Amino acid sequence: MKLEPNEPKLDLFDVGRDALAAARAAFDGNAFFVSARRLQPNGAWLGPLEAPLAMVDEDALADLGGLSGARKLGANALLCNLASALARDAVGLGLRCLVRTSFASGESSHVRRARLDQLGELVRGVPGIDGVVPVPVGEAQGLDTLEFFAACRMTCQLLSPALHLLVDLELYGHKLGQLCLSFGADEILGSITAQRTLRLGANASSNALTRDEAALLLRASGFTPCERLSEGKVLVL
Repeated sequence: MKLEPNEPKLDLFDVGRDALAAARAAFDGNAFFVSARRLQPNGAWLGPLEAPLAMVDEDALADLGGLSGARKLGANALLCNLASALARDAVGLGLRCLVRTSFASGESSHVRRARLDQLGELVRGVPGIDGVVPVPVGEAQGLDTLEFFAACRMTCQLLSPALHLLVDLELYGHKLGQLCLSFGADEILGSITAQRTLRLGANASSNALTRDEAALLLRASGFTPCERLSEGKVLVL
């Protein structure tokens, strides 16, 4: 993030410590993982078929017949935009509503604050939004990503401590994803199954995890791991 003239430089690790403390306090030391599949604009699913989180991106709805069409195909969660006109409808239909919040390396602190203000307006206007999913524009940069996660956590604390801050492992990978857990994130989502193929050959860059590996990431960050199951159930491990 590019600071404005005369704006004091933040100590990233002080900010991270505060964000981690806020995340632990918000969920009594628990953190969550959930296996996710994603509905594509052509109606196909990407990800484990048994994944309890069946997510559709708001940008894909036009090709799917809207929210009703996505629900008929099995979607139970909406990844909505900051300017979403469908978040309230999604919450009303019982879908888990997550807000995609983008950020770009090198953007000004003014632009970033404006985006977080927009997040605040949406969350205050639509009670029932469950979480925030930071999404990088382009390739995620390590320190900038951690800074944005910390800023999102502190924003969530002001809006509603019960808001989840999710790390999408398909975007960040498991290494940077784990670091995000030390900077305010409290939930990871991705391809999480009982078993996975070895990271060899064509699978060398796979971000898939086993349930045990996902739980270990959360424990290593000082959380009690909890797995999200179907029908809103949560299993404490």
